[in-house]
Amino acid sequence: MIRRISAILIFIFLPLFLFAEEVKEEAPDAAAKEDKKDEEKDEKKVGFIAFPIAFYSSDTSAGFGASAVIHKEHYKDKFVSKSNSLALVFFYTLRNQMFNANVGNLYWDSANWHWKSKLIFKKYPTDFYGIGNNTPKSDHEVFEPFVFQFENSINRRVWKSFYAGISLTQSYHKLLKTKKEKLAEAYFKKHRKNGFISGIGLRLSYDSTDDSFYPTTGSFAEVVWQYHPFWLGSQYSFSRIFIDGRTFVKIPIPKFESVLGFQLNFEGVNGNAPLSFLPTIGSKDIMRGYIGDRFRDNYMIAVQTEWRFPIYWRFGGTLFFGTGKVQKNFTDFIFWGLKYGGGFGIRVQLAKKKKINLRFDMGFTPEGYKFYFNLLEAF
Repeated sequence: MIRRISAILIFIFLPLFLFAEEVKEEAPDAAAKEDKKDEEKDEKKVGFIAFPIAFYSSDTSAGFGASAVIHKEHYKDKFVSKSNSLALVFFYTLRNQMFNANVGNLYWDSANWHWKSKLIFKKYPTDFYGIGNNTPKSDHEVFEPFVFQFENSINRRVWKSFYAGISLTQSYHKLLKTKKEKLAEAYFKKHRKNGFISGIGLRLSYDSTDDSFYPTTGSFAEVVWQYHPFWLGSQYSFSRIFIDGRTFVKIPIPKFESVLGFQLNFEGVNGNAPLSFLPTIGSKDIMRGYIGDRFRDNYMIAVQTEWRFPIYWRFGGTLFFGTGKVQKNFTDFIFWGLKYGGGFGIRVQLAKKKKINLRFDMGFTPEGYKFYFNLLEAF
């Protein structure tokens, strides 16, 4: 049995709605000119897909919700391929726990401008094992915070596939309860149990991938620096840095065209950051197989690779492996104490012409295994 919060899927319905681009089938004998017109029309259509979800875990009891993605092909040239999109997810459990995330991307002026917005509400149990890269599983505790987070960034294409921009972050967090009066309670006695956080940031990015949802070629790199000072109204003063680098290589095997993906993640904080802002490893996207937020400290570095390949019809598969760690100081030796994990996954393509996948992943680590149901790829 998967321990504690590992989600046990009761059911996931197949899509209720498919993309509008699938409504019309192309005639096999149509002229090339008509095919081109149809493709141009398809690109202007709005795609929509949604499905309900249900699950059970020991921490949440039964949970119910839904996920959806709305997208529209916007602009494509030899340097960028961009789609306007809105991704939504919401679920609620019988223990009065709630999670809602909304992420939007909007491009205009031939994709020279980009607005990204993220709105998150969360009242959900969080695992806590203490601070550090070698915390024992026996120290496991659960605390439940309420988190509100709102981020916006405006980015300008400065040259070819390069964007630069500024961001504004507003958030609030509050500790609701802890299940044990040990590590978590001791930590919160030394730190604030609630507070408002406000910050500004700088963002640099490069994106030459061929698709926003399922890239097969190209690279993506992003560096984000955020500063949360008292003079902006923040009750915490600290800075954060994020680095995310990805590259994708297509393996052109006839009738078996697969993709190799590589990702590097780095995150660090400096100053009086709240617990929920400390970098962690263990999630549905990074270091799959570890319990969520298994290790936590001031700095995190992780790398992962994934092989994505077709199986049959709309079904595909993946094999993945990742390694990483958290550490207290930036100068600590990064190759000491590395954690690792790997696994496999199944993909169900939810549209014929746009590869937005429903994914099922099984991740394995020295501490056990965990499985995931999600929309879109891990990276």
